[in-house]
Amino acid sequence: MRAFGWLAVLLASAPAAAAPPFDGSAPMRCAIQTVMVCHDPATCVRGTAATVNLPPAVTVDVGQRLVTGAATGRTAKITSVTREAGRLLLQGEELGLAGIAWDVVIAEASGAMSGAVLAHGGGFLMFGACSSG
Repeated sequence: MRAFGWLAVLLASAPAAAAPPFDGSAPMRCAIQTVMVCHDPATCVRGTAATVNLPPAVTVDVGQRLVTGAATGRTAKITSVTREAGRLLLQGEELGLAGIAWDVVIAEASGAMSGAVLAHGGGFLMFGACSSG
């Protein structure tokens, strides 16, 4: 009977342990490691977060629907959240900044992150990794 009790405890805790660590259920710290800036179809330049005036890391809080991290205290509102095929997809728009749209995809199992920011006349791709909290 005692073994059955331990088995029940293990089975009850399995779904919680199997939950992906980067599914948006807790805030994540995402480091921006590489940026590719494109001003037109023929010219893209490799850089860092500083190249496009972003902080080197941002906090993604899906529960609060916010991305924060700028020293100025500026935030970006997450307007759409989707989870599919082991990926967390986030979208937003900043109408006050001359019409900017952005998307971020985070692999739920590993935290690998990629994103795009688009505006009239160009945009950039960013690549990095997220960690817990």
